[in-house]
Amino acid sequence: MDKKEERKEAEKIEAERMSVEALKNTFADIKSVEFEKSRYNVMTGYYGMNVKMTNIKGECVSFGFMFAPNHPDEIDGWGVKDKENVQKEGKTQGQVIYTNGSEEEM
Repeated sequence: MDKKEERKEAEKIEAERMSVEALKNTFADIKSVEFEKSRYNVMTGYYGMNVKMTNIKGECVSFGFMFAPNHPDEIDGWGVKDKENVQKEGKTQGQVIYTNGSEEEM
């Protein structure tokens, strides 16, 4: 991987990290978030992200959302898959797995 690719990968992981903060401030009872895909759109300045989110009951849902690093406190355009159970509104703490395989507590 050359320097440019390394920088882009580091920026993507940082955007994923920032988006987890927005996710945990949006949804309650998250146990873990695993990133399945992340792509940056140069035209819009947004990342399109697909995640698998698991709640504290072990229930999980996969969905996509948009995230702009210049608006770090919010996620945009997220698809509702399980609003009543897994995607409940609220705040939470848990574990995150990034697209590069690294893990940390959120």
